[in-house]
Amino acid sequence: MRAVNALPRILATAALVAIALLVQSCSRTQAGPNGGDVVALNDGKTNAEVLANPGTGEVMVHTWDQELKSPRPIEAKPLTVGAEQNSVRLDPHPMPGDPPGYCSRFYGQADWLRGGQIHRGWMSQSESGVQPKPFDLNRCWQAGKSHGEMWSEMPRHGMHHGGPGDMHDE
Repeated sequence: MRAVNALPRILATAALVAIALLVQSCSRTQAGPNGGDVVALNDGKTNAEVLANPGTGEVMVHTWDQELKSPRPIEAKPLTVGAEQNSVRLDPHPMPGDPPGYCSRFYGQADWLRGGQIHRGWMSQSESGVQPKPFDLNRCWQAGKSHGEMWSEMPRHGMHHGGPGDMHDE
């Protein structure tokens, strides 16, 4: 008799656990090695980690393998990150281990990114012909703040943003 009464309780508990796991897996977004937001590129063969500096409007993308363990350089062609009608070109800034013609770090700056108020964006590789990948900008703002030293390596000094995707010397 107890087994009969326990069965509905066991089934209800199992259903609740299954629902909780399903909701968690659907809402969970992956964090990159630096704590930034992850966007799949190249049909999922490469992961792009987005980090943003809300104080300066700088944005940096690192490319990683599928497991987010090792840098995965891609063709050294600019990436474009955007939100709504705004976009910024991210130029290749190769890391020391990147082979010639390939890059695992991209960088750009745009005033419209200042403040960290953008939470939905898109990314594309210039001239790839592939549809831009939409993604949520959630972790990138905090990750960009907590990794302040990485911004000092970039050539932002003496640069300002002239228009969507354009950088010009001051």
